[in-house]
Amino acid sequence: MIDFIKDHWFYIAIVINYLLAISAVITILFRNTNPTKILTYIIVLVFFPFLGLVVYYLFGQEYRKNKIFNRKSVLNEKIIKSLNNELEHDKKELQELEDDFLNDKIRLVKLLQKSDKSPLTRCNHVEILKNGEVKFKRLFEDLRAAEQHIHIEYYIIKDDDIGGELLNILCDKAKEGLEVRLSVDDVGASIYGKMKQKLKESGVQFNSFMPVLFPKFTGKMNYRNHRKIAVIDGAVGYVGGINVSDNYVNKPVERTLLERYSYTYRG
Repeated sequence: MIDFIKDHWFYIAIVINYLLAISAVITILFRNTNPTKILTYIIVLVFFPFLGLVVYYLFGQEYRKNKIFNRKSVLNEKIIKSLNNELEHDKKELQELEDDFLNDKIRLVKLLQKSDKSPLTRCNHVEILKNGEVKFKRLFEDLRAAEQHIHIEYYIIKDDDIGGELLNILCDKAKEGLEVRLSVDDVGASIYGKMKQKLKESGVQFNSFMPVLFPKFTGKMNYRNHRKIAVIDGAVGYVGGINVSDNYVNKPVERTLLERYSYTYRG
């Protein structure tokens, strides 16, 4: 056996190489959506034995992405476990509601509950807010009326009139003794120097998601935090496609934007 391996080691290595290459190609086809990258890696793996594998495992693996998502899955599991009791309670209530209210929607409710661990909630009011001029007026009113806590997470918060007003409100509410938490994307947001210091001195719990050395010169938009969420007192929520910036407010004399929407939930 040992003599056979010694005599045929090169051919054995070639077979192992192409078995690993086939495995890599299958992985690329299922995980990558960029046709240019797919074709490039396949050519390298097929026509450059050994070297192709080295190139693929050095540059073709998304180690950072895997690390981020593995860490996120651990946190998600903790949240899901904490919701298990609530989900069990909801199952009992669903049986009572099925005949009276849900009717043909019960299958969709159960699907969401099972696949996304997303329980049915009731007594909520949902409203669609069209464009920034409507959203920010409502959002700022709700923020000023907050009595317990404020949690905000945005991809873009610009250092302009709209962004400045939001940040000043957060500082004021933190000084009043409310718990105020703000998370922004390090590439998308423009919160620097004096404003960042003002937030911290006011008591705002500030977090910059995945900091980079030169945000303005960063071309890679992958792995950024594009969420746009505000939660006030655990009773009012805002989500949607409107970031915090003057650019999301229509000004007929100066410019008119395409329609963008946000949604507010109360309950």
